Parts: sequence; C-alpha cells; structure tokens
Amino acid sequence: MPTKVIEFHGFQPLTAESKEFASRRWCPFVDDKCKKSQSGGACALQAPNANPVIICPNRLYGNQFEVIWRIARQTFGRDTDLLTDLEAENRRRNGTLTGREVVVFGQGYSGEVGIKAPSAEGESGSFKVDFLLTSVGPDLEPLAIVAVEVQTIDTTNSYKKASIDYYAEQPHPSKWGEGGTNAGFNWENVTKRILPQIIYKGHALRREKLALHGLFFVLPEPVLQKIRTRIGSSLLEYPKGPGTVTFHSYQLAESWSGAERPIELVTEFTTTVEQIAFAFVSPQNLPPLGIYEDTIAAKLAALSRKTAL
Repeated sequence: MPTKVIEFHGFQPLTAESKEFASRRWCPFVDDKCKKSQSGGACALQAPNANPVIICPNRLYGNQFEVIWRIARQTFGRDTDLLTDLEAENRRRNGTLTGREVVVFGQGYSGEVGIKAPSAEGESGSFKVDFLLTSVGPDLEPLAIVAVEVQTIDTTNSYKKASIDYYAEQPHPSKWGEGGTNAGFNWENVTKRILPQIIYKGHALRREKLALHGLFFVLPEPVLQKIRTRIGSSLLEYPKGPGTVTFHSYQLAESWSGAERPIELVTEFTTTVEQIAFAFVSPQNLPPLGIYEDTIAAKLAALSRKTAL
C-alpha cells in the first residue's frame, strides 16, 4: 500500500519551515541533528484512508519533551522539577535541593542508562531503557523509579525518492499524488520486537522495589491498535502499580494553527505484564483453522492450471 510523506523535518514538505530545517538536516523537536537524515528525514507517513503514523521517536518529543513531563507529573506530582544528574549534583553541593527534583536519564537529559542483563559465559549483556526517572533524597539517593519506553514503527521499502526531491526543494509528483512513495509500515515488528520488549522489560522492572508505578510505554496510536489487534483487545485494566504497563498513545492533531502540527494524547491504558504476556502466547484472534493447508493447496492447484511452467 502506498504512503505519503506528510511531515519532512518537522513540517509539511516544501513549507518555509520544512526547507529551513531540511537544509541543515536538523530536527526541530529535539533541537539536534535529524536521526533519519540518512534514510529520508520524514517524521510521519500516511496511507490512503488512514490516519498518519509517526515513524520517528523524536517526533514525540516536541514541546520540550512534554510526553515525559506528563508521566513525571502523574507519578511524582505536578510541582516536579525534571533535571539532569549534573544539575542535581550542583544543587546538592550548593545546598539548594528543594525535594521536588526528579533526575532524568535519557535523551535530552543525562543520556540513556545501560542495565546489565544475563549473557553467555565470556560475554557481556545489557539492555537500555529510553528514559529512567528517579526522585531523589538529600544525598541524591533514589527514592522511586519510573521507566519509560518510546517506540514508533519501522518502515518497509523506501521513501528516499521523495526525500531527494524535498531536500532539493522540489515537488515530488508520483502516481499516488504529491509526496507519494512505496514505503509501508513494518507491522510485523509489533510481534517480533515491540511485544517481547514490553514483556521482558516489564518483568525486569517488576523486581525493583522502587518501581512503584510500573513501566510506561509511549507510542503512536496506530501502533497501539496493532498491538491490541495482534494479541486481542481483552486486556483487563488495572490501577498503576508495581508490575503494570501504562500505554500512552499519541496522534498528530487533526486541526491546528501555526506551522507546527501538535500531537495529542489519544489513549491512556494500564494493564499488567502478565496480562500482556498471556495474551501474547495465547492469542484469540488467530487465522481460520486449516489456513496453511488451504493456502498451499491453492498455490499448487494454480500450477496445474498453467499451460506452461
């Protein structure tokens, strides 16, 4: 299914704002080099008769990482003060800690933290969490921890031809219209990568006594809907707590003023790691019984009807 590039370096392609940021290969949402400038510079694609799909995590970080601030306020209070580890240490040394500080490890703050994981003998293993938020005491000792994962969706095929034209500040006419590409969305990664990651990290976090609010998972609304389709939509809702997973899904706003299109929180839903794991290994929305046999039989029968092989 074809898709259309609807955001290029943060804005509608070929607008003055898009051209300005594209000329510098810059991302307006994190004020840093575009992480997709080598592969295309697109922030979001849209298939016909479907909602746009955000394809770059940085697109979710607009308005000064508002998605992270929202989680921090929910878990630590509205007067929470997010800061880096160095800023916190400076306050400690100066005696200016207020008790509202939450140190953030992750992009735009103190950098990601590697977590040691079991590995084969002679090897070292680890995994990273996109954001770790920790409230701290007077000696910067951790008091409570919140982990946040951020995922979008990978693409299949390519939108590079459109990108080449847009970098040249030229339109990209195609048989699918302006900005059309043959790029699609790699929805199989929902099963192969996203769900296993939620389950593994959720279980690992459940063992942490300071992880009082569970794991938060920030993602585009279409990706959340694919997750629910893949495992079934019968997940029970729970209050936030140890061992829970809270989904925050976002979508590009349908109406807006100004050049930058805001994102809107669409779904907030909390369930448990066990609910997700059980649904993943025992899905209820399977293909019809015998679909493998019927598909292969149809393929072989089609060969017998061919006059020439």
